[in-house]
Amino acid sequence: MEGSCVGRGQWVPQFKERNRIGVWGFGSVSKDVVLLLIDRSLGKEVVFYGRPKEGFPDRAKAWAADLMANSLNRPRMLGTNKVEDMAGLDAIFIGVGVPRRPGQTRSDLLAVNTKVIAETTLRIKELYDCVDEKDLPILVYMGNPVTAMTWVGYKASGFPRRNIMGQAGNLDSRRICHAVSTRLGLSGNDMQGIVFGDHGDTMVASPRYFSVGGIPLETIIKSQGIDPRTVTDIIQAAKSGGTHFVNEVGRSASAGPAKAVGRMLRSVVSGEAEIQPVVAVLEKEYGLIKPGEDLDSMGFGVPARIGCSGVEEIIELPLDDVQDQIEASAEFVKNDIRQAARILKGRYGID
Repeated sequence: MEGSCVGRGQWVPQFKERNRIGVWGFGSVSKDVVLLLIDRSLGKEVVFYGRPKEGFPDRAKAWAADLMANSLNRPRMLGTNKVEDMAGLDAIFIGVGVPRRPGQTRSDLLAVNTKVIAETTLRIKELYDCVDEKDLPILVYMGNPVTAMTWVGYKASGFPRRNIMGQAGNLDSRRICHAVSTRLGLSGNDMQGIVFGDHGDTMVASPRYFSVGGIPLETIIKSQGIDPRTVTDIIQAAKSGGTHFVNEVGRSASAGPAKAVGRMLRSVVSGEAEIQPVVAVLEKEYGLIKPGEDLDSMGFGVPARIGCSGVEEIIELPLDDVQDQIEASAEFVKNDIRQAARILKGRYGID
């Protein structure tokens, strides 16, 4: 649902169909996202772009053809190696970006992925340079560190910030819900939660913003006589779910992240707005960018109303119990963004 905000809490609905969905990149998460879109019949057409690779010039086309042959009652689908086929889309999941390799620092990874995300986004920008602002696609990013990479996408695209979001919070919150529910002896299907900040060690998760069957988590654990520190320890361990997966499997997760992307795209494509934890582009929200700082915006994990207009509203919640953690996470992210900003300015002339 698209709309205009005429006052706090007053949303005038205007419906816009987002039927053509693009997936950019031939990585494992991208392929899992395509499979999810087809299986759930999200949208009316899915366009899957994979750049030509030596010896495999049109791998996305071949992969899509095999999927189409074995998928009934599906949306239209195109697998392509032509960038121009990604024009005219309503939403694009951008699944490019390299994982961290052994011996590589976070700074090293950020430098590599800033270039990958910037160059991919600049190619997308070229496709939409003559498009009216209301017809620009919603861009969903996932490359790490995702808070900074979402901001890189915002700067490189020149799109309104509502059109830009990153995936991390959905994945992290579900991992926490699963871990806590296991301790409670529950399925976790009726547990929900919100996380804040960066994706990784400085992510902030307060039990205050988790619930089970509509009952606050803190109330549930108190009623069952569970030591709150036990839940805090479980949450802390779940925050490292991605690292644990890599250690156990030998590569980054793909199915879980794809499911998390699917939840975001479902709200965007269907127009049924939801409040979800996403990486959004902040300016004044939460007061994290201080007066006199050298930044005018930043990517940060927050709860937001997302729908066919993208990030329709950033939800600001009281965070007194974790304010110090929020500030620490924000400083970590801002340092990443400053490094990315230097690369964007020096290499691409982007301010």
